[in-house]
Amino acid sequence: MPGKLLSSSVGIALLLTGCGGGGGGSDDDLGLGDGSADVSGIIEIVAGTRVDGDYADLWAAANESWPSGSRDTVSVPVPSTTGGYLSDRSDTYANGLGYPLDQEDSYAVSLVEGDRYFLQCFPATGADQDTLDVSLALNGVEVASGNACGSGGIAGSPAGATTFLVTANGGGPFRYVLSIAPKTSLSAMDVAWPEPPLREGEAIVTGPAAVAGTLSSSGLQASSVMELERSIGPDTWQVRRKPGVSALSSVSGGGRDARAETIEWIREMRDEFGLKAEPNYRFSLLATAPGDDPFYADEEDRWNLDQISLSEAWALAGTSWGQGVGVAVMDTGMFTTTPDSYSNWHEDLVNNVVNEGGILDFVNPDYDVDGQEGRDGVPGTPVTPDNPEATSFHGTHVAGIIAAEDNSDGTVGIAHQATILPYRVLGVGPVGGEDGTGAVSDLIAAINNATDDRNDVDVINLSLGGLPQIDALQDATDRANSNGILVVAAGGNSGDASAVYPAANRRVVGVGATTRGGELASYSNYGQSVDLLAPGGALNDGIVNAYGEVSATGSLSDSYAYLAGSSMAAPHVAGVYALMKGVSDSLTASQFRAQLIAGELTTAGGPDGTFDLGNYTLYGHGLIDAEKSVGSVNAFPTVVSAWPRVVELSPSGTERRVLLEVLKQSSAADPLVSGSPDIPGAFTLTDDDGNPINVNDEIPEAVRISVDSSAVPDDRPLVEEILIPYSNGTDSFDLRIPVYVQAADTSGDRDAGRHYVLLLDANDFGSSRSRQVLASYNDGRYSYAIDDMVPGDYILVAGTDLDNNGMICENGEACAEYPETGSRQVISIGDQDLQLDMTTSFQRPTIAEMGLPRYGFRGYPVPGHQAGTRPDRSLGE
Repeated sequence: MPGKLLSSSVGIALLLTGCGGGGGGSDDDLGLGDGSADVSGIIEIVAGTRVDGDYADLWAAANESWPSGSRDTVSVPVPSTTGGYLSDRSDTYANGLGYPLDQEDSYAVSLVEGDRYFLQCFPATGADQDTLDVSLALNGVEVASGNACGSGGIAGSPAGATTFLVTANGGGPFRYVLSIAPKTSLSAMDVAWPEPPLREGEAIVTGPAAVAGTLSSSGLQASSVMELERSIGPDTWQVRRKPGVSALSSVSGGGRDARAETIEWIREMRDEFGLKAEPNYRFSLLATAPGDDPFYADEEDRWNLDQISLSEAWALAGTSWGQGVGVAVMDTGMFTTTPDSYSNWHEDLVNNVVNEGGILDFVNPDYDVDGQEGRDGVPGTPVTPDNPEATSFHGTHVAGIIAAEDNSDGTVGIAHQATILPYRVLGVGPVGGEDGTGAVSDLIAAINNATDDRNDVDVINLSLGGLPQIDALQDATDRANSNGILVVAAGGNSGDASAVYPAANRRVVGVGATTRGGELASYSNYGQSVDLLAPGGALNDGIVNAYGEVSATGSLSDSYAYLAGSSMAAPHVAGVYALMKGVSDSLTASQFRAQLIAGELTTAGGPDGTFDLGNYTLYGHGLIDAEKSVGSVNAFPTVVSAWPRVVELSPSGTERRVLLEVLKQSSAADPLVSGSPDIPGAFTLTDDDGNPINVNDEIPEAVRISVDSSAVPDDRPLVEEILIPYSNGTDSFDLRIPVYVQAADTSGDRDAGRHYVLLLDANDFGSSRSRQVLASYNDGRYSYAIDDMVPGDYILVAGTDLDNNGMICENGEACAEYPETGSRQVISIGDQDLQLDMTTSFQRPTIAEMGLPRYGFRGYPVPGHQAGTRPDRSLGE
């Protein structure tokens, strides 16, 4: 039966990185001197970095003519991140600087099957990306046209020597980054300074009980720093900045930005008052209008149930298909024809949605359109104002996958006798009216409510994600787990191995998506966020389940829709757990996780096992198998869990600490190392004290993994697996820890383009004390020297100006900051000569690496540039 796909991306905007200018940097004083000094250093280039052979700044440096031979094809490795410039015409910017005509760039690379690519573009004039007309071709075959920016895919089909051709057909000058990586790469292919949405003037504060008194005492209130908004869990509060408080960094270089002020206010709470404070991030679901109503009798629309052997599981389960099991669906709420009352649910769910009382609608008033101020006990999905037909019933679809009734109409859920507790945590955004938007404080409050205030919640389904790592959210999911509640989350829809939270949280079961054929879906994440796979559908072939329909006049009626995404995969796992617990009420969240690690819940995917369970990095423990799961319901093997599940190391020899957790029955013996660990020759494995792991050792709380940089190959990443055998005398398993190391790329071919090194007056970027030199390039690295610096406070940055607009470190340009990109600090220069080294790349750090995001950054101006004049392009003082 035909049906239009309702795209159900996990939909939370990826909150990856940010490098701020203006009001975003740390004010920490490194205290490096108190008199005049010379400053010099080395700028290392990240492995795999390459640059276009004829970008606009080269044109400016060569007196407005192209350097000889600059149009040659550039060779790039795998993985690689290559920055470039193109324009369909030549002209000048508003500041008087010129840009040249350059319509084509080509790159040569040797690919293997499964290698991936991604093209990102950034208009140099500040125009919208949609104004560009860009095409991308592989070996002369056009793979994207009209606007190839943002396009990507599997590049391995033309395996072997491959040429990428990027062509500018219209829209003016732009910068771009072409990323190429193996499918197993754990790095996200996003090189823009992101600006993750947050609640301006709000924060989440956690700490011991004494902090509550501090927040409400005269001490902080008298400082006019914050006011207590509400408690969202034990020792966790949502706070608001006191009206009139101004929190601006002393580091200048940008205009006022409410988001940047919020971050600086949070930084001040951390630094001045010792509070554990985090931004109150926003997140959202992405959806399109539903298609035709599917029909339950069509066997083709049961493919997702057949893929996980559900009919066989029902037979094993006897007559209890989730009966008595409570599933909290934290989403957009539940479809009802009367959203202002707890009744009249969808016909497929009406008997399984029970009224337990209490608060179930946690949506912040700014996102709430149900006509009731603040939190309430009615989780019905209200009609979206001004656009009724765009109302999202995403939560209803998720609930239907778990527990739609077996009533011969519509669809049937995996645990169709389970109880659904609909939590509404996503509302309608105040900007643009987008449905499915919320604040992470509301999600944390809902999880804590299910943990503390209800005795009937056995599993929480979170078909949402894309947040950065947030301590308060980790605390909430940890508390749920400690109280016996399994937390299942969507693994992400960015099609790469970037960590998506809360799925990547420790002890949360993250779920990736498969297609009808059992393959990993093209959009599905893998790696750290994915512990196993479940049906999610393809982008043109989704999963059918309960939905709602809103007429143009706002009337509501039951409906069904096709959705796809890891949002749909997660409830398959939550449903299987509910089915299992309906068979054996003694089943616990820890037991389920132990069974998953022991391989008792999953199988290979596809009709012929088309993905290999040995590739743990991509597929986790494999495809959920309901029959196998129900058959294993009473087993509780003794296993060891590792977090992070997949380890990423740099080729320079970094170390990563991996936390271990023993999952076992209280009466079972503790496991011991039962054999010599299998450690590939490039790696070292020790406990926290640096001791090797030996036979008969107890399982340590953590291990440390490092790599010998000399053993990392130059041309391809190193992907290995460390195995630690263990046994408690009854159960014996191997702890498998996949390790990924980027290719070393030590050939000296690394190049990020001409680098301007700026020592900027920390209080005024445009001050005459600010200095600029052009770095010297030699054998894959840069060096710089700045003489006779006037004493004072500075920040040190460097980067390319690929589009010749007088700004460095914009989106799509290489950037370095001292001491770490994304975490710049103020340098106090006195009379000591300083050696200050940095690292540059077109990539950007994660928020976890930065500590806090920064907003409003639009690049650093090269000193000496004024409107209508050129920056100083010379090497020297």
